[in-house]
This record gives sequence, C-alpha cells and structure tokens, in this order.
Amino acid sequence: MNKIEKRLLNLAIGEFAALCAFIFVFRTLNLGMASLIGFSYLIIILLQGSLYWSYRYILLIRKESTSLYAIKILRVLRHLNMILIVVITILMSIISSKDNDLLIGIGLFLFGIVEYINYYWYRLSYGKSGFNIRILLGKKLQKSSINKLISK
Repeated sequence: MNKIEKRLLNLAIGEFAALCAFIFVFRTLNLGMASLIGFSYLIIILLQGSLYWSYRYILLIRKESTSLYAIKILRVLRHLNMILIVVITILMSIISSKDNDLLIGIGLFLFGIVEYINYYWYRLSYGKSGFNIRILLGKKLQKSSINKLISK
C-alpha cells in the first residue's frame, strides 16, 4: 500500500471511528433534544466525510476517475447541508431545553459546521497534527478536496 492509499484509508477509517465515538458518547450521556440535533448534524457530516474518503480510496485502488454522478451527489449534499444549517439554527432557537443541553447542542452543531467547511469549502487542517491555528492563520486558505472536485 503506497503513501496516498494509506492516507486515504486512514482518513476514511478515522472519520468513521469519530462518528461511532460520538454516537456512543451521546447514547451514554442521555442528553436532551438540542444535543440530539447537534449530534445528528455532526454525525451526518462525519458520515459524508468517511464515505467520501472511502470512495477516493476505492477509486485509487481501481485506478478509476471520479464519476460525474458522484460529483453531482457531492454538489447536492453541499447544498442540502447548507439548508440543514439554516433549519437547525431555527430549531435550536425555538427548542426549550435545559441550559447545559442547549450549550452542548450548540457546541456540537458548531463543530459540525466547522467540519462542513473543512469538507466542502476550505481545508482547515494542515500538517501531521491536523488543526493548527498558527498554520491556518498564516496561510491563504486552500480549497478542500471536495470543493476542488465539484468546482471543475
């Protein structure tokens, strides 16, 4: 397995592992509706990331190029995710919830938005350590892998 194949597989497995960990944490904490909504959005985004990196890995192994159908799906998902952001923002503002549940829900939702930006718009992680605010602030933001693919 070459370096790129290994990297793509690690990204796919890592995103899926994070998704599973968040589901486990949510189930054990028994939180309210706001947290459920925040978790749900984050899990949807992480699932999309895991599937995308898995797809890219499979394409590399098979030595195939990205299909037009996959590009169309990614474009639709980018727009659906934006609609979800608006809907969830409205829901979060009208949900009556305990303060700590609402804060956790908003935090998870914001984390999901950052992941959405990282996948569909701009690359927010650089280097081996992943997210590094010093590197991020010192560089011009690069388009994400998905953004490059669907902007063609």
